[in-house]
Amino acid sequence: MRIRWRLVLWTSVVVVPVLAAGVLIWSKTRDLSRYQSRLEEQVRKVTGRQLTARIPLKVHLSREPALIAEGVTLSNAPWASRPELARVAKITMYLDPFSLLLGESKISRLVLEGADILVERNEAGDANLEMLPPPDGSGPRAADNKSLRVVTNPAFPWISNIEVRNSVLTVAEGNGHPPVVLQISSGTLKASAPGQPLQIDGHFATPGAATFDLTGTAGSFDGWMRGLPGNIDLQGGFGGGKIAIKGGVGVKGTSIQITADGPDIAVFGPYIHVPIPSGGPYSLSAKAATLRGNFKVEVPTLKVGNSEMTGEALFRTDRQGVPNVAVNIDAAKIDAAGLKAPPAPPADPASTATRRFLPSTPFQANWLGRSNVQVTARVGEVTGFAGKIANGSVTLVSSSTRYAFRAAASIGTGSAGFDLVYDPAGRNGQATLTATASHVALEDLSGLLGLDTGIKDGVADIDLRLRGAGRSTESALNVASGSIDFAVAKGVWPRGGLAGWPAETQRLLGGNDNGVPFNCIGGRFDVSGGVANLRRLVIDTPRATIVGGGFLHARSESWEMILEPESRDAQGAQFAQPLRLKGGTGKPTAGALEPALTKLIIGAGTVPSLTGTLNTIARQPNVNACATMAPRVEGMRPGLRAQLPTPSAETRGRRPTTPAAPRRNP
Repeated sequence: MRIRWRLVLWTSVVVVPVLAAGVLIWSKTRDLSRYQSRLEEQVRKVTGRQLTARIPLKVHLSREPALIAEGVTLSNAPWASRPELARVAKITMYLDPFSLLLGESKISRLVLEGADILVERNEAGDANLEMLPPPDGSGPRAADNKSLRVVTNPAFPWISNIEVRNSVLTVAEGNGHPPVVLQISSGTLKASAPGQPLQIDGHFATPGAATFDLTGTAGSFDGWMRGLPGNIDLQGGFGGGKIAIKGGVGVKGTSIQITADGPDIAVFGPYIHVPIPSGGPYSLSAKAATLRGNFKVEVPTLKVGNSEMTGEALFRTDRQGVPNVAVNIDAAKIDAAGLKAPPAPPADPASTATRRFLPSTPFQANWLGRSNVQVTARVGEVTGFAGKIANGSVTLVSSSTRYAFRAAASIGTGSAGFDLVYDPAGRNGQATLTATASHVALEDLSGLLGLDTGIKDGVADIDLRLRGAGRSTESALNVASGSIDFAVAKGVWPRGGLAGWPAETQRLLGGNDNGVPFNCIGGRFDVSGGVANLRRLVIDTPRATIVGGGFLHARSESWEMILEPESRDAQGAQFAQPLRLKGGTGKPTAGALEPALTKLIIGAGTVPSLTGTLNTIARQPNVNACATMAPRVEGMRPGLRAQLPTPSAETRGRRPTTPAAPRRNP
């Protein structure tokens, strides 16, 4: 039988335009407003929430006919922080062409673009995702429903394929926890039924963080709506490495295992809201599980470069409803050279000018007083410093009545300890700080505390005891009282630290471009009302011995001192004149010679030699000559204390008093 191709061709030419015209007429004659009303009513019957669209539905004709809605919002729970649970810029519902021929409107694929979804919980633990159909008689045609029964029969037709593009999901747990913001550049959700496994394939990220790609199954749609997702099996890439999440969240509890590896461990920081230092490559294995109503997180393996550590954290709630957190960390080795501090946020030019040198961190953290926290960390060895740090321990205990932070370690041939106790009782609370360092290199202390003194090769002994009231370190230091004893053995003072000193004094001290060497430094600060008075100071260099004193004001971060040098040789005697130095945070150091102070500082009669006395003390074994000589300075230079500078009214931060306005006679 021969096929009459000419007849087929002419039939196609006639039939195709007719079908196209028919489809166009069908789309133009469809009452989309009625269809939109039915859709909104169906959503209301199923969820009890109101669905609205800023722009009415319109039809897009292509190989896949589609309904398009723009400016769509879904109302939120009555107690929620905003009126809309979801805001969607554009929704495209692709219709099944075969169902259209049968007079039905079946959605084969749904595309969400520019969605902004907020998931949150109230104080009672209710989630805004919990939706129930409204009772009969509460709809727009309440007269048709005489009873107030809750009807659960209506169900929204299941959509097996949902695509999400350029959207944001925000999960706010409340209770002081920062919200989790997840940006979804593209993602696909597929499931044959609400109770079937949900297939996920997407690209996700949080603001300012690395993107991760996940593919696999993540529970079911019904499970997520009930807060029990089910089995989870996801794999993908994260920050240039790999990540796998396996386990499940069900009625019996939670059991999740995460394994990951990559070039830099810092990629996890933005996701857990913790500033994690940069370092790698890393290898991580973690477990999370519920244990008799408690939530436990274990990290059996964590390797970052040459660093190795393990840890666990237990979260529980006591009978009074107070959260309790216990964290244990055991680090066999930490390579400080392989870890870099996270980048600091860009500084505000307006605040840079008033940036303080002393810390101003509040003592009252968001969890202080609201929960009981106990952290214990043990460190076997820390490398990357000038001296070896071993047998370190850190303990943090916080409750509603006490906050204590303690740290201790062996550093090189010496040791150091730190003890901060804060009692929040009273109006301002009370902070007590005790710190000691014995034969510790200043370079190592600077690296641990993040303060660069510039002194190299100096070994220090420090005994610090301070106490003050306030809700932050700044306010506590402004009124602190106590003492600071310090002694530094042989080292080099940086040349930049002498900027602003008189030229005669710099010629007296000598040195080179690398700095000015010194034999020892010793002294004591007596702290009262936030003013650290340096009553006695001794500095010995190869060319001169210097005594002096001054003050450091914590509130204004300004300082001033006078120095009385004595040359070790005749060539430097002409440059050994008293000088006054001033400076502070944001202020350059200014110095000037004051020869007139010599007669005021040195008393009548026999004048003891500074260099001779120091040389005699230096012959004693295992002593810091400057620290030993410091208590004798007042006897050797009896007029020194009377000439020591004191803070002025402006330095103390007092407001100038304005004279009272004269009274007028009535």
